[in-house]
Amino acid sequence: MAVVPTKRLPKCSRCQGDLIASAVAPQDDAHGRPIHMELCPSCDRGDPDRPAAGILLQFFADGGGHDDSRIQEAAFLLEQWTEECLARA
Repeated sequence: MAVVPTKRLPKCSRCQGDLIASAVAPQDDAHGRPIHMELCPSCDRGDPDRPAAGILLQFFADGGGHDDSRIQEAAFLLEQWTEECLARA
């Protein structure tokens, strides 16, 4: 998976709010369409069906995204979030 930094993310497809992260999964869905993954502070916080998304949101809220010493934690949480998104596709 390639990471492409951007200053402008799309709006959340669920609530039209601002996203924390947006990505295209490294695999397609069962119909051959790209799987778009979104991390939304409004939709994903406290969602019992999306625990990895909630933990990743907390990581960013705690400043983890700006702390180079937490890069391994970030990688693990991003992997968990990706797996969660793929399981829902």
